[in-house]
Amino acid sequence: VQKMALGAMLQDADKADQIFGEFRQLALESPYTFQEFTKFGKQLTAFNIPAEQLVDTTKMLADVAAGWGVDMQRIILAYGQIKSAGVLKGTELRQLTEAGVPILDELAKQIERTTGKTVQLAEVFDMISKKQIPFAMVEQAFRDMTSEGGKFYNMQEVLVETLAGKIGKLKDTWQQALYDIGSAQSGILKGSVDFLTNIIANYDKLGR
Repeated sequence: VQKMALGAMLQDADKADQIFGEFRQLALESPYTFQEFTKFGKQLTAFNIPAEQLVDTTKMLADVAAGWGVDMQRIILAYGQIKSAGVLKGTELRQLTEAGVPILDELAKQIERTTGKTVQLAEVFDMISKKQIPFAMVEQAFRDMTSEGGKFYNMQEVLVETLAGKIGKLKDTWQQALYDIGSAQSGILKGSVDFLTNIIANYDKLGR
């Protein structure tokens, strides 16, 4: 159902199938299940994240959410709203800050690299109040945090090696097995359901 919904949102069943497969692979090294990844992908699609960026963006945000142990929905909501607005505003800054994302620090580092000058957090905050921080800078800040050398680099792979992570993977493996069984037998199961539906719809005739 999740895959069909994703395909409808992308208006491309083949692309949805490809993305769904990539989410299943990501789930093997993540505390999140492949069903959760698909749900995250749908939510990001609603915020107009391009299909070709969907998997990378989902992994990036999941690394940050897993690193802080916060609800992924909160990260997606803030990120998506910034994407829609085109700039970082105070509301989304507060959402990310409350979730523990060090967005101000990362933006300051980014500005310092660009200008070659030391930047105070108060200056970054002032730029945000003047709507001078575009979405591209926020996106780059997340990429810096989750790229090699960043504090959230491959955080999901690290966490999945914990006992809780291994238990989570056992559950996900079971879910994936059930999905494969269901997919393989979908024709038979659909036929059985249609047969039973027909019987119920015509119970009066069959009764006689």
